[in-house]
Amino acid sequence: MNPAFAIPGRGICRRRGFTLIELLLAMTIFAIVLAAVNTVFFGSMRLWQKSTDLAQRDLPVQQTWATLRRDLTGMVAPGGTLAGILNSSANIRGLNQQDVGTEIFTTSGSRRSASPWSEIQSVAYVLRDPTNQTVQAGRDLVRVVRRNLLPILQADVDEQRLLSGVTRIDFSFYDGTTWRTSWNSTNEVKPLPTAVKVEIVLAPEPLEAGRPRVNSGASAPLQLIVPVMVVAGAASTNTATTGGGL
Repeated sequence: MNPAFAIPGRGICRRRGFTLIELLLAMTIFAIVLAAVNTVFFGSMRLWQKSTDLAQRDLPVQQTWATLRRDLTGMVAPGGTLAGILNSSANIRGLNQQDVGTEIFTTSGSRRSASPWSEIQSVAYVLRDPTNQTVQAGRDLVRVVRRNLLPILQADVDEQRLLSGVTRIDFSFYDGTTWRTSWNSTNEVKPLPTAVKVEIVLAPEPLEAGRPRVNSGASAPLQLIVPVMVVAGAASTNTATTGGGL
């Protein structure tokens, strides 16, 4: 007989193991802890995915605002060959030859040693039909840039798609008293407005499967107001037409 299993005065004693109730209790506690860990883990994964989606959705909007602010801040006064008029309904000769949008002459161009162009360039914002119509409703906001401002028969333009899912973009011009929906420097006493306001309305996001729409109404417009710091005399409007619109 093995002395490890013997108790003096009582004979042989069997080794004591876990009972069925203890095993069930341990498994229950383990399952509860595992469920709590899974809940926290998948909750953090959903929060990370939601934050990533929001950042990816808001990044084009922030880049669009930064581009608009840079173009409007660098607006130049009309007059001369390289500084055309501010026209809210200019005929833009983009790649499709049929755009109408707001044309701005601004100093937002970059000067490079290998490029013959100065920092003054013509910038226009137009709406185009989306290249991928299955992703989201609305249209694409396109920035049409013309660097060569000298009189030529066919202008070379660069187009940059800034934002998709846009239903409307409106430019408003503050003349010192009221906001106006149009502006043409050739017909104004003041060549440039005091401030420019941009409103962009985005299309509603597509519905997910099995998820009802919370708000079926139109989304609130995104607004940007940029003061015009350029001081231009009224006499410059006489020479503004030499700069030429598109």
